[in-house]
Amino acid sequence: MNQYKRFKRIILTAVLFIFVIILAFEISYNRAIEKPLKSGENTILIEVKQGEGFYDILNKLDKEDKLFNKLLLKVNLAIDKRSIKLREGVYEIDANSTLDNLISSLENQSGDKALVKLTIPEGYSIEEIANAVEEKELCSEKEFLEAIKNYELPKYIGDNKKKRYNLEGFLYPDTYFIKKGSDANYIIKIMLNRFEQILDQVKDESKVDLKDEDVEKIITIASMIEKEAKVQKDRPLISSVIYNRLEKNMKLQIDAAVIYALGYHVDVVLNKHLEINSPYNIYKYEGLPIGPIANPGTDSIKAALLPEKTDYLYYILQADSSHYFTNNYDDFLNKKKELGY
Repeated sequence: MNQYKRFKRIILTAVLFIFVIILAFEISYNRAIEKPLKSGENTILIEVKQGEGFYDILNKLDKEDKLFNKLLLKVNLAIDKRSIKLREGVYEIDANSTLDNLISSLENQSGDKALVKLTIPEGYSIEEIANAVEEKELCSEKEFLEAIKNYELPKYIGDNKKKRYNLEGFLYPDTYFIKKGSDANYIIKIMLNRFEQILDQVKDESKVDLKDEDVEKIITIASMIEKEAKVQKDRPLISSVIYNRLEKNMKLQIDAAVIYALGYHVDVVLNKHLEINSPYNIYKYEGLPIGPIANPGTDSIKAALLPEKTDYLYYILQADSSHYFTNNYDDFLNKKKELGY
């Protein structure tokens, strides 16, 4: 009899254990289906690349720690045998979406929920940005440049008709996700807002009290550093050369500014190019160009705020993409000859 009771107790315990396991699985399963995404934000960006399937998206989200339970989601898809056809694009998804809502948003055959991924490299000019915006079919190049010319300037940017674009230098180079149908003014606004965020961040990190009236000078210097530097370690050194030459009232003689003055790219700046009559031609005129010549990234802005303390006055590009720096003109000429310029 005792043996029977013991057996019965074991069976009941096993049944209870199995019941608890099934209940826990069901709760986890329902949880995974009802709220598959894990995020501290209200929305989550998901990029679907050409040829990717829903399993690829689940794998990416899991790797980024944005899923509660990838395995249970795949169990559900295997049971349902649902055919899912994704549309290429970037999607802004509600973080509280159910699995069905997530799939529906990514299938979205009309494409009306997709965002456009716009990547602007550091050192792009406004005209290059306008071209990139047109390539992404957000608006035409002409519409973007027209909006640039008419955009209300923040107080730290001076309005000067001699500049090519007053906003040059202040559209921060970054990757943006933009809703289709957004106009040029919206694109300018988010890039300008990003610039202000970065500038505040740089000021906090560098502990420099940068006043509004000095912002344009710093960004003008940063834009030249951005166009001239090929490696990170050269940025504060190029910055030092700029400040040292300004202090000695020497012409800056920076090729990148002459190329900007020309309005088209040349691989080698020739003597004939140096004759262009432009406030950006700092071979011809002393001091800084009239405004920035490109849109610089964070590292160049930092270098403009915190130049290296040197006595360098000259630099020249070497084969390894770094620059050779010197304070001696004869040394500079010898290096130039050695490098075959």
